Amino acid sequence: MTPEQILAEIKANFSTGQKRRFLPGLLIAFSRTLRELGAVGGRFANLAEFHSVFPQRTTTRAGGSMNTFVVWRDKDHQQSTDESLSIRGAYDNIQNWFRSDQRRFDYPSAAPHATQAWGDYKHWLNALLSFSEAQLDDLEESVKTFVLEALPAYDVDLALVKREPPRFYAFLKDFDLSAHKGEPTGAAYQAAVFGYLRADAAHLQVDVGKVRTGSKRVGRIGDIDARDGELLVLAAEVKQFVISLANVPSFTELADQVRRQGGLGLVVALDFEEGVREAFVEHGLEPVSRQDLIDRVRLWDSLKQRNAIQALLYCVYYKEQNSALYHRIKTFLADLEADPADLAIEPAEATEVVPSADATTSSSTPSVAAPDSSNSAE
Repeated sequence: MTPEQILAEIKANFSTGQKRRFLPGLLIAFSRTLRELGAVGGRFANLAEFHSVFPQRTTTRAGGSMNTFVVWRDKDHQQSTDESLSIRGAYDNIQNWFRSDQRRFDYPSAAPHATQAWGDYKHWLNALLSFSEAQLDDLEESVKTFVLEALPAYDVDLALVKREPPRFYAFLKDFDLSAHKGEPTGAAYQAAVFGYLRADAAHLQVDVGKVRTGSKRVGRIGDIDARDGELLVLAAEVKQFVISLANVPSFTELADQVRRQGGLGLVVALDFEEGVREAFVEHGLEPVSRQDLIDRVRLWDSLKQRNAIQALLYCVYYKEQNSALYHRIKTFLADLEADPADLAIEPAEATEVVPSADATTSSSTPSVAAPDSSNSAE
């Protein structure tokens, strides 16, 4: 049997005939296994003579039947599995080359099935033993070329792919939350927390008002409430400063209200001084810092982040009705779009743990003094 005849048999049974698309890999696995043993080039007249030097291994270590082509490298040492050679490794390599390196995903991922069919192609093994190294090189290249031409490559034209930048992550991390001229203190952070809750709890009705608008006057529990119909699910108080232990008693009413209504109470601040997180947890409230939000949003897909940004803009434009803050946010977002390459999210360090709502360690947000109540987001 000639190399041309083997190639013709592969082509005839690839997509038609027996429809065995694994045949190219099986042929190459045969070739590479025999070459590793130095068994080609006419050293053996046939498979029987080959097995006189490289006996076929027929049982597994557990005593079961070996269902693929495995031979002992040394007929006098047939004890250790290290002394045997299977076509499976060579088949895995060429299958990965077709599928991963060449992106021919229509090439079957079926190594066990393919290598178990080896017995149907003993005539190939007999022929390969007689081929020279040069003939085997040409045959392998011809088989690979055939597969690459027969199967499409699943390539994506990256020039046509438009990735949305992680806008909300960038906003939480880099936007200057301090009040600029014409902006009410605390409005930027309250809008950011509203955007977070609106995107993260899209199944709830999330309500927010202007900063320093008394929640009681409009029937809310916190600065931001999220309800399932008429039922309170969570209420969040937003404070754009670092909360100290001295501030904790002012949240007693929030804790009482959410407890009586069976909801979840959040205290969202820039950060918390030592011991504050534990104090809030004792009151049944969940402390959330700016860094906590960043760590969570870091794992969001860009579409969810887009929803958060849209909610943030809604809050500033329609609820806060502050054009100065609105235009500053729009400028920040436009700058992101102008240079999205700078927005790649770096992989987390191996030791980093994304804080949960009941985290008890203070985040790395720079500490600032807590302002008086007239400068906080009520």
